[in-house]
Amino acid sequence: LIISAGTETVARLLGWAGLILADHPEQLTALAQDASLIPNAIEELLRYEAPSPVQGRWLTEEVELHGHLIPANSKVLLLTGSAGRDERVYPEADQFDIRRNFRLHVAFGYGIHFCLGAALARMEGKIALEETFKRYKTWTVDKERSVPLHTSTVRGYQKLPIRV
Repeated sequence: LIISAGTETVARLLGWAGLILADHPEQLTALAQDASLIPNAIEELLRYEAPSPVQGRWLTEEVELHGHLIPANSKVLLLTGSAGRDERVYPEADQFDIRRNFRLHVAFGYGIHFCLGAALARMEGKIALEETFKRYKTWTVDKERSVPLHTSTVRGYQKLPIRV
């Protein structure tokens, strides 16, 4: 489970990193110049474009949320990707900012359903960006030749041609 989930989601995270950083060249330059910004950039990437934007759950007991009663045995779909853009939690949520100061996001779930591989994913993302910036300081993305990937659990790119 960790191998397949970790491989799939980290690959999508790195694709998003390539695309989003190309779309924000000033932040790409900042990361290329200061690797200490990479860990927070990973968190912002996860918040901004969660590779696994939905999680399904089966309620074992009745739950009340926002004045609505959800009966026990209901199937629910948590839109954690959408939660990362909640203005009540993240001011200017639709802006990508590698220096954003935030306490947490729910890209890895929360509580007893927190992702077992979260620490590994963060480490893989950090190492991948560090090694990339050792070789390349800037890049662009050929969006016309990009191929999106959408499955029931992840979203990102199947193919993301990058020019260095």
